[in-house]
Amino acid sequence: MIFENGELIVPRLLDWVRARPDIRAVLRTGSRARGTADEWSDHDIELYSTDPESYRDADWLSGLGPVLAGVGLDGPWDNPARLVVFHGGQKIDFQIVPVDRLDVLAEELDELHERGYEILLDLDGSAARLPAASGSAPRGELPDEQEFREHCEEFWFELAHIPRSLARGELWVAKARDWETKELLLTMVEWHALSHFGPDHDTWHNGVRMREWAAPGVWERMDALFSGFAPDDTLRAATATGALFADLARDVARRNGFTYPEAASRAFSPG
Repeated sequence: MIFENGELIVPRLLDWVRARPDIRAVLRTGSRARGTADEWSDHDIELYSTDPESYRDADWLSGLGPVLAGVGLDGPWDNPARLVVFHGGQKIDFQIVPVDRLDVLAEELDELHERGYEILLDLDGSAARLPAASGSAPRGELPDEQEFREHCEEFWFELAHIPRSLARGELWVAKARDWETKELLLTMVEWHALSHFGPDHDTWHNGVRMREWAAPGVWERMDALFSGFAPDDTLRAATATGALFADLARDVARRNGFTYPEAASRAFSPG
């Protein structure tokens, strides 16, 4: 099986690529390109093709090996993308990119490639013209006061539904609302860290490495935010989520000269 062993991924993949004349370069990004991967890291592979649209369907994957599961997406440049788990458990996220995108990157790296990239194949020398990656993260952006206020109100609006859903016995609905509040809380955790450490502080994405980048004392409160399925436990976790959000939001407001919408928090009534 082509991806039975993670160590065989790159050479076997490149053998497959060399039989496809439309693919002129292969780059790898992500933790494996940066040298920070662990045994669970996937491979983020960019195939630079003269005919990327021919990869819209999944037929081409059969040449790489048995696929257990895959998802087709549109990539960041309206290009085909495939996220694939192969037999043996190896995961590869493919971006099939127009080859002329390399000309754009040669002028200036985007945020993804600035973090780090690795050239695996460069048949025409186009990838060799890319600037060296600095390894730096994109600068973080704090909200203006209107965005901050709207974000706070949305959080308390979502949290206010949880006691009502629990009272109706709608436990699944309560959990769905709970996750909405967690996503809104994550943004506030990021803003809070940027308010403490400045715009060059790396908050990554989707909570990745939060233990490392969150401001002191935040990670230690995360355990209380999650619960089982029982109504009492769900309400306990929702209350803890609200308390953390309020503490962080008040601090963000204070550090940035905003007014925290105290009235919004009264929408949540756990009792």
